[in-house]
Amino acid sequence: MNIEALDPLTSQHLALFGAVVQWFARYETLMEEMTAAVAGCDLPAVILLMRSHSFTGKRQTLLDLLRHRATAMDEFDRIRGYLVIPHKLARLRDDIGHCAWRRGAAPDGVQPNWILRVPPSVKPSHGEDAAPDAYVEDNDDRVEYTIDDLEQIVASLAENYVLFAGYLKEINLLAARR
Repeated sequence: MNIEALDPLTSQHLALFGAVVQWFARYETLMEEMTAAVAGCDLPAVILLMRSHSFTGKRQTLLDLLRHRATAMDEFDRIRGYLVIPHKLARLRDDIGHCAWRRGAAPDGVQPNWILRVPPSVKPSHGEDAAPDAYVEDNDDRVEYTIDDLEQIVASLAENYVLFAGYLKEINLLAARR
């Protein structure tokens, strides 16, 4: 039996999944470097302390530490803003790592296997002006990803990361690597 014929994930899906996971790893490393700089600790110690934390845990730890150190509000807001994009995509990253995937409705669409294909009549409608049976998907409701969706997600993670890392260098908020 040809297992590739049964698998909805193409090599393109898998490459994009890998890119999503790698961008998250880079964000987590950046947050560890920031945590070390803000706490005045050496980076290896912070890496050891945070290695069992999820992305969400590292993000919250960093934001709590920035508040504790009374970081200027404009810097805090900007840092939190740069972390919004990966924060909103953390569920996708978790689904990539913890779910099998199956075909979606679109020809190149896939969705995590926990999605139960709920009938459209029970999906939420967004906005008062929407027709009673209209369903407008937002990122929190997304259940299917096409190749184009995944490419846009990877591009968004990459562009935001470059801007974020540049900002951190500008304000000197990265621990030196040894």
